Amino acid sequence: MFACAVFARLLRVSLLGLLLAGLVGGAWAQHFDVELRTDKGPVAGSRIETDFYGDLGLAGQLPIDGLTGYRLFPAYFGDFPGGKYATANPGFQAFTGWFAPGEQLHFRALGRLQHWSPASGKWGAAPAGVKITLFGGIPPEVVLGYSTNPAQWADQYAYYAAGTRFDSQGIAGPLTALIDETKTGGTFHSHLDWKISASSGTPPVGAYLVTLELWSPVLIAGQPKYLASQPFHVIFEAGINTQQMQQAFAARINPPCAGQTLTWSVGEASCLATVEEAASGATITLEDAVAPATGSARFSCSSGRWGSPSQASCSLPPPPACPAQTLSWTVDGQSCSAAAQRTESGQSVLLSDSLAPAVGEARFSCQAGQWSAPSQSRCAVPPPPVCAAQQLSWSVGGVSCTGAAGATNSGSSVQVEDRQAPTTGAARFECRSGQWSAPSAASCALPPPAACTAQSLSWTVDGHSCSASAAAAPSGAEQQLFDQTGPSVGDASFSCQDGRWSAPLRARCAPQVLAACPAQAVSWTEAGASCSAHLLAAASGATQTALDSVAPTTGQASYLCSDGRWSAAGTAPRCSEAPPPACPSRLLSWDLGGLVCSAVLPETASGSSRVAVDSQEPLTGSARFACQQGQWSGASDASCQAPAPKPCAAQALSWVQAGERCEATAPASPSGSQLQLLDGLLPNTGSASFRCTDGRWSEAAEALCQPPPVKPLPPARAPTSPWTPSVQLPWERPRR
Repeated sequence: MFACAVFARLLRVSLLGLLLAGLVGGAWAQHFDVELRTDKGPVAGSRIETDFYGDLGLAGQLPIDGLTGYRLFPAYFGDFPGGKYATANPGFQAFTGWFAPGEQLHFRALGRLQHWSPASGKWGAAPAGVKITLFGGIPPEVVLGYSTNPAQWADQYAYYAAGTRFDSQGIAGPLTALIDETKTGGTFHSHLDWKISASSGTPPVGAYLVTLELWSPVLIAGQPKYLASQPFHVIFEAGINTQQMQQAFAARINPPCAGQTLTWSVGEASCLATVEEAASGATITLEDAVAPATGSARFSCSSGRWGSPSQASCSLPPPPACPAQTLSWTVDGQSCSAAAQRTESGQSVLLSDSLAPAVGEARFSCQAGQWSAPSQSRCAVPPPPVCAAQQLSWSVGGVSCTGAAGATNSGSSVQVEDRQAPTTGAARFECRSGQWSAPSAASCALPPPAACTAQSLSWTVDGHSCSASAAAAPSGAEQQLFDQTGPSVGDASFSCQDGRWSAPLRARCAPQVLAACPAQAVSWTEAGASCSAHLLAAASGATQTALDSVAPTTGQASYLCSDGRWSAAGTAPRCSEAPPPACPSRLLSWDLGGLVCSAVLPETASGSSRVAVDSQEPLTGSARFACQQGQWSGASDASCQAPAPKPCAAQALSWVQAGERCEATAPASPSGSQLQLLDGLLPNTGSASFRCTDGRWSEAAEALCQPPPVKPLPPARAPTSPWTPSVQLPWERPRR
């Protein structure tokens, strides 16, 4: 089964290589995106899903990362005018029907920046000083605040403008940022900028991997409308060739298992041995030949992880038994002896000497082939027929007990009890002419298995440690524990076995990713007065003070962001009645069909309204604003006009492509027109697109300009490749 699965994965990767052959030598002209969908459409409870979309037709064909199970997207630095160390691919796109109009989609950065080295052929942490930056959207409230009060908002604006930065230590800057807002039909198409940099100036060549998750802040009844997508990886090519890019992908799809010490147990015996690094799919046999326990086991490597042992053996050599022999003991000058049979190590025997003149008994233990000194020994000349005090043994259902009986006259009986673990019970013995009879009314049983006490248990997965407290539980019970306290979180199951907690079962533990808190309205009550205000979006751990300065009540309260949720924090909130404040004199703006007019209104009492008039060209108009509790309301009875855009005059336009210059004449055209001009005259021929905007022609777009063709040279003989990789991957280094 395992060999079939590996073959199927290799066949799929080879197919991808054929599908992406068009990327070779022309990555700069290719366009590809992360396509967003929802599994149930634009309804509450839908999960965001991702796939490939673009010129290469790779939908449903992306390879899967063997370590995480996430999809792997390709990307290439230097494939757009940003230069050798920048790209705008992959972009993000959604088509009609999956989202509702006006909904925001955000990315969330996860994990750490990883690097594949062409020298070692392995993945590991990115070199120190290297980072990849993704420039997401700046929150609208930050943009608005910065435009009206730059000094107050400068820090927040700079924080978002610097982008989200991935490096070997984790994420710096915004953990999450806006991608785009859906348009009519719920569609959007956005390409954010990616950039790689290094403190040394030049990033080391290789492949780089980042991890993203897509989510939406849209709420319904206070709960997220959409479930976040499964995380996915993006692998960037940075200065390596096609063969090396293939090797980097292969190392993620079928990662090797690291060399380490593996253990296995059989019964009470535990064995261990060290294994070298091995490729995914390999199976090795390990042997432990070092005493005390020896054995062997087989382990298989699958996607970077060693599986459970199979065909395992591990045992301890049995200790030697004690030989059959006559043992003697002396008590108060009286000597007794008796024959002991061959006895296994760890067992004990009770020997009796019933031959005159002295009679008695003693217990001997066998330890690794040697008989111990006697214990519980008795040896004396017997008195008239009285049963001497001694240890008496009895068995019930194969379970043995031993208890002490005092000296007893012949004809009397005693109740003997065994209260020493592990077995307990009681039996009645009768003294008959100096001899104890067989037991009667006997009981002897093992106690129930011990319960496990409440204690803190820990587990480790991939180097990340988690812990949680287990409650007291009876033997055989299983508990699932959850660690929800950073820096690592996860869960694991433990079972109680006769007073001991087992090793962790089904364990998970990974770094905790704390979500940012969205902007939202909050309210609080103090002494019967109710206040409310709006909080800005903030990262987990940040605090904000909410201020209500709008009559009839005013006050303030502090809030703390913790993993995506706001909660009250700091000093007690304040809220009290206040007279309705007047609206301050300020510049007010109104938008009419995309045209924005503005005018200054004087200070106005609450409950009054004023008409603002904008008489300054190029835009003129008027609007009425009402003052309510110190706040200006939205505009009503608004008007705002702009002069018609200017047309473009007829003009000769030129363009240059690859050092060749072409030219054609554009006719007079109204603003907003777009023309496709052709140059069909030698020496150079080509075409380009131009747009007229308010009397000016734009720069050339989609430009093509070629010199006259030259006679081709004879074809060169293709060199013979010395080696063909066993895993064919699709992506070659793009042409700069």
